[in-house]
Amino acid sequence: MATIKPFKALRPPREKVAQVSAPSYDSGNTEKTIRELDTNPESYLHVSKSYLHFKGEKRNPAKHFPLGLKYFEEFKNKGLLVKDKLDAYYIYRVMKGSRAYTGIIAAASVDDYLNNTILKHESTLTEKQHELADHIKWYKSLGNPVLLTYPDSPRIEKVIDHYTDNHIPEYNFICADQMKHNLWVVNHEEDMETIRDEFSTIPKIFIADGHHRSAGAAMYCLWKRDENINYSGNEGFNFFPVCLIPFSKLRIFEYHRLVKDKSVVTSPDFLNTIAIYFDITPSGHLPVQPLKPKEFGLYFNHTAYLLKLKKEYAQLLNGTLEKLDVSIVEEFILNKIFLITDSKTDKRISFLDGTKGIGNLQEMVDNDLFDVAITLYHTSVDEIVTVAENNLIMPPKSTWIEPKLRTGLIIYESE
Repeated sequence: MATIKPFKALRPPREKVAQVSAPSYDSGNTEKTIRELDTNPESYLHVSKSYLHFKGEKRNPAKHFPLGLKYFEEFKNKGLLVKDKLDAYYIYRVMKGSRAYTGIIAAASVDDYLNNTILKHESTLTEKQHELADHIKWYKSLGNPVLLTYPDSPRIEKVIDHYTDNHIPEYNFICADQMKHNLWVVNHEEDMETIRDEFSTIPKIFIADGHHRSAGAAMYCLWKRDENINYSGNEGFNFFPVCLIPFSKLRIFEYHRLVKDKSVVTSPDFLNTIAIYFDITPSGHLPVQPLKPKEFGLYFNHTAYLLKLKKEYAQLLNGTLEKLDVSIVEEFILNKIFLITDSKTDKRISFLDGTKGIGNLQEMVDNDLFDVAITLYHTSVDEIVTVAENNLIMPPKSTWIEPKLRTGLIIYESE
C-alpha cells in the first residue's frame, strides 16, 4: 500500500508566485527560457536551469550547481521562498481553457518506488538520473513534483471538492502561457488523515510523468543511506515530491514520429514496402490525424495516407506491449523499413507531441526538415497501467501527458 504523506513546503509568497514559479523541467523552449533568465531575476529557472547562464558551454555540475545554489539561498534570504510552519497536503489545479486538472501534492516514499508499489512504464537514462540526483544533492531539495496517477477515489475527491468549492485559494494566478494556477493548503488534521488513510488502501500507484525525477530521487536516497547506515526511514531523503491525479483527470496525447532518411523515402519501392504490412488508403494532401487505435497516418511528398496493419500481421501480435500502436510503428515501419533498432539513439528520428498539432508536422516535412511523418492515436491510461503492472517498458516517447506542472511552486526539502 502507498505511503503518501504531508510535508512543510518551501514556496513563494502569494504576491510573488507568478514571478518565482517557472515552466517545468520537461517543457519549454530554450530561447524563451534564456529570455526569462535575462528579464526576470526572481525566476526559479535561475536555480533549476543555472547552466543556461553559461551560453555555449557543456553542462558542468561543479560549475553550474554552485551558481544555482547561490540563487536558491538568495531567494530564501529575500523571502521569495518561505517554508510553511505546518505539515500539509496541497491541492493544485491547472486550468487550460475550460479544462481543469486537479491533484494533490504530497511526499511519496522512495521504498514504494523501489518495491514497485509505485510502478513505471518508461526506461530511464543513467546519465540523466545522475544529473537529477546531483541536483538534489546540491540543493537538498526538489522543486518539480513527479506526476503520479491512481484509481479514482470518491473519498479523496470529496476532500478536494470541499476545498475547491468552499475555500479561497492560496494561489490564484495566470502565467504568460495563459494557464491558470490555483493552490489550496490542506493542514486540517481530519482532512489530512482522510487523504493519508485513503492512499494507504490503494495497492498500486503509477508514474504518469517524471520517470527520471523519481529515479534521481531514489538514487540520491540510496547514496544517503550508504552514508547513514543507521537511517530510520523517516528522514527527508527517503521521500520525494509528487502530484497525484486520478486516472479520469489525466490527459494523454499521442507522440508522432518524424524521420530524416531521403534514400528510403524517395525509393520507388517505399510505398510498396509499406504495403507489405499495411492496408493503404490515399487521404489527400493534409496529414492524417488517427481517431481510433490501430490507425496510422503517413505523410511525405505533400501526400497523406491512412494505414491499417494487415490482419495477418495483427494476429501475430502477442501481449499488451506488442499490441501498442507505438510498438506497431516501431516494429513494422521504423525497424523493418528504416532499419532503426533504437529510437532513443538513432539520429534520423525525432518526435512531436500531439499538443503541437499536425500543421506543424506538415510544415516540418514540407520544409525538408524531415522526409516523412508518421502519425498515431494516443496511448490509453489502461494500456499504461497494464504495461506497468507487468513490469514492461514502453518504446521511447510513447506518451505526452498533461498537466505539466510548474517548477518552484512547491519545493520539497530533503534535509
